[in-house]
Amino acid sequence: MMKKRVLASLAVTAVFAGSLVAANVAQAAPRTVNVWVPFSGGNLDLWTASAKRIEAANPGLTIKLTGSVDMAKSLAAINAGNGPDISVANGAGNLGWFCGSGAWQKLNLLINGKNGMNAKSTFTPAANAFTVAANGTRCALPFSSEIFGFYYNKDLFKSAGISGAPKDTAELAADTKKLTTFNSDGSIKTAGFVPWAGYYGFGMDAMWLGYMFGASWYNGNQSAFTTPQWKRAFQWQHDLIQNVYGHGNFKKGADLLTKFVAARGDEWGAQHDFITGRVAMKLDADWMAPMFCDPDGWALNPCTKPAVNFGVAPFPVAPGLVSTNYGYGLVGGNTMGISKGVKNLGDAWIVLKGLATDKKLALEWANANGDPSSLIAARNKADLTYPAFYQTFYDISNHPRSGYHQLRNTGEHQEEDAIQNLLAAWQAGSLSDLSAGLSKTASDVNNILARNA
Repeated sequence: MMKKRVLASLAVTAVFAGSLVAANVAQAAPRTVNVWVPFSGGNLDLWTASAKRIEAANPGLTIKLTGSVDMAKSLAAINAGNGPDISVANGAGNLGWFCGSGAWQKLNLLINGKNGMNAKSTFTPAANAFTVAANGTRCALPFSSEIFGFYYNKDLFKSAGISGAPKDTAELAADTKKLTTFNSDGSIKTAGFVPWAGYYGFGMDAMWLGYMFGASWYNGNQSAFTTPQWKRAFQWQHDLIQNVYGHGNFKKGADLLTKFVAARGDEWGAQHDFITGRVAMKLDADWMAPMFCDPDGWALNPCTKPAVNFGVAPFPVAPGLVSTNYGYGLVGGNTMGISKGVKNLGDAWIVLKGLATDKKLALEWANANGDPSSLIAARNKADLTYPAFYQTFYDISNHPRSGYHQLRNTGEHQEEDAIQNLLAAWQAGSLSDLSAGLSKTASDVNNILARNA
């Protein structure tokens, strides 16, 4: 078996080396690299300008850039054999889609090759973490970062006599109680904090909750959903629902929150519950700040008259983790990779590397969209424009413990869906034995891992 593996490895290396030689021989001939991105309008213009710079530095190379292509469409086309040479996926959690299916090929040899790069000194630690799978395999390079923080309504805090954002989950529970009000019929009028699967969470509610308690996703090659941190996280959510919203009765609190969540305002406009003051505290992404500043234009700068008077802080964490973990956060980002079966791997790598390391593109993107760059060279404050509160997101992304949950090639968010579904069952009261539920979820994820090994 070892001999077969060695021979297979040598064969792969030979094919790879041959492809680079062929690419070098073809340098004088016209070459085209097709790139599909989900961006449009001004954002697409930024990418087009970057493509022109790469072309100018590589005579004979043409980059055909196509915008407004959903990543699901890119994935389907790649797997059908008629996709682009390079494509972009929104968010680190989508990496499993492209890597798990083999749609994007491994980049380790390219990164370590003659025209490679030092990824550790080029990209932030968090960005390197969310583009490398647990086994050390990298199939993507990062572009920008999405950083999740804790938004709070300063006016509601002032009215409730709260001086600043909570740092731990005990303070968060206490503040939630102070900020929650009820209508005369007993329904929730204003919710302090809503730790609820399905409430403006993009399917990430369980991930956020686990992060607050320092929960890991994997222990070696096995799911870590049976660890005490996950149980504490779920129990904290249960107790908050019971004590704050149900006045000691969990079912009552869950029923009230179910109705409250069902009546939430539009997620993408001025009727968002955080803007209207219907909820006082919210975990969310940095790219929601432009909407909270300006629901109509989504303009981050100058944000001198925001739609809601808000502040941003890191996630509150379990009391025992404040000294080590407070200030850290969940950091993901856009990723891009080279499709399997690409005909000109050498030029595809030139383009991929060029897009990922284009400082001008990174800075223009950050200033236009408020997404902090994953490129270290594009994080100098003197080159950036953003409101004072936005510094919190940069601080979170710079924290040594910040990152995404450990990534596996498990396909379409399968492990994320598994824990999210468990949280939904737990909050609905249909799961009575939490330990058993976590064990079952861990087993399900282990089966997913085995299928994708």
